Amino acid sequence: MAFILDRTDDRARMPKRRIIATAIIWYFIFLLINFAIIIGVTSIYNKMGVEPRQLTKFAGDRSLFMDRPLWYIAQILLIAPIVEEIIFRLELSFKRQTVALWAGLLPVSIAGYLLDCSENWMLMAGMLLTGGVLYWLVMRYTTDEQWSQWRSRYLHSVIWLSALAFCFMHLRFTVLTWGLLPYCLAIILRPGLVGCILTYVRVNLGYWWGVLFHAANNAPAAIMMLFALYGQ
Repeated sequence: MAFILDRTDDRARMPKRRIIATAIIWYFIFLLINFAIIIGVTSIYNKMGVEPRQLTKFAGDRSLFMDRPLWYIAQILLIAPIVEEIIFRLELSFKRQTVALWAGLLPVSIAGYLLDCSENWMLMAGMLLTGGVLYWLVMRYTTDEQWSQWRSRYLHSVIWLSALAFCFMHLRFTVLTWGLLPYCLAIILRPGLVGCILTYVRVNLGYWWGVLFHAANNAPAAIMMLFALYGQ
């Protein structure tokens, strides 16, 4: 059975429900594999007297979000799925109009995702201008036929690069040292594998299906936040 990133033509030979079922099956297989790897790596650290989870604090200290919990929940359920799917997977259609839209939204999406827009409005204005120029360039100097040819040549390469970029984007730890790197890589393997699922869904079902699966993947974090707030 082909790896899920190599299954780019399932939409041409499978009904939608089978594609969804395939994505869900691969999702739970990946979760089990990653869980086993994390348990194994953590046990090795523990035998050396090291607690890697406490030292690394993956994604930072989430207690900082407790003063704005509803905003944090909106981020992980709505904003992150929409923005991250734009950044990493919108272009995978290899259609000129969609790629132009991706190029136009990319500078704004990255800047808005990383910066406080209220404090960097001039930079955001510059990113909007840059995005408009990129959109115009793609629409002006490329054709539908070219993108169709490039899709047949480069789709698999772009898919793998997108999945790797999504994986390493999650290498966000408060503490990251060479000694803790194996644990950090084991942790980001999960979003990396999930990224493979989201890529498969986006290529075979479309952008908004990718957003839906992305939000569903983030839902446990939102539920944990709600329990932390109201579970007492």
